Amino acid sequence: MEKTKLQEKILEFNFLELQFNELEQNRATIEKEIAELKILELALEKLQEIKPNTEMFSQLGNDIFIKSKLKENEEVLVSIGSKIFVKKNIKEAQKSIETKIKNFEKIYKEIEGKMEELASRLISLEKEIKGSSES
Repeated sequence: MEKTKLQEKILEFNFLELQFNELEQNRATIEKEIAELKILELALEKLQEIKPNTEMFSQLGNDIFIKSKLKENEEVLVSIGSKIFVKKNIKEAQKSIETKIKNFEKIYKEIEGKMEELASRLISLEKEIKGSSES
């Protein structure tokens, strides 16, 4: 293989490797989002078991909690984006979470497919590059 072709293959390999790494990061982010949504699903289930006027600790932020009292356990505020919230009953909120999980799982599968394609091309390029450099 001529030198310019080899350089092109190396550049393509490096570019595809960067894309693969970016997809890996995106996949990890989506895995984290799905895990957090599943925890939220469980929390909504448990919320229904807590009686109104029960004292509890509510999270204010990262690792900071305040003692509070649950006034009611039938409605929650759900973000619909752009810092806009709507009241939803627990079942509606759970449905929203299920929809988000399904959407993330679909994206996750798409990313996995792209990663498989890139991995296959990377393996092929690596063989071509090694074969050329050994000649």
